[in-house]
Amino acid sequence: MIKKVLALMLVLSSVFLCGCDNSKRIDKAVIIECIIVDKSDYKFIYISDEEKSETVKIEEESLEKALKTLKTEHKPEIVLSKLELIAFAENVDSKKYYSALQYIKNNYAVSPSVYTAVCSNDILKLLDEPKTLEKCTEQIMILEKKDTDISSTLLKMNNNLNKSKKSLLYLPHISKNNGITGEKVEIMIKK
Repeated sequence: MIKKVLALMLVLSSVFLCGCDNSKRIDKAVIIECIIVDKSDYKFIYISDEEKSETVKIEEESLEKALKTLKTEHKPEIVLSKLELIAFAENVDSKKYYSALQYIKNNYAVSPSVYTAVCSNDILKLLDEPKTLEKCTEQIMILEKKDTDISSTLLKMNNNLNKSKKSLLYLPHISKNNGITGEKVEIMIKK
């Protein structure tokens, strides 16, 4: 009888001592919709608790460091599975394109159809509005249908980057003159 009671106590204590300490909780996660890569900083547009878009700006030299800072200062879990757009500012050095894309590809589960574009300052200021994000992706799709050279998705960009040591990419360039419009821009990426 004592053995049964002791065994029951051991089983119950193991249930209470074991937990889900390493579990990923959605309420403690930053679900990022858009990453803006600027010359000196990174901006993350994410869905907040109220399901509204919020923006965090982090000044770091690489996307890797910016994501680590975001993780330590704001939320413990970063989710990129809902990422829709990686927007590069017009003045970004070509090395940042390659390093940002490689880091995302190697460290996060993302859709290969995430759109990537070079954006004007007007567009970058408006990207935290869902309508702007939607119109940008719409323009990217239209542009890609017209011009097959354009590498608008992570999948196409990674395929092009893996071909040689120096890769020439044609990215969509989104600007706002009279409404949101797109054109092609040439980027030489050095690895």
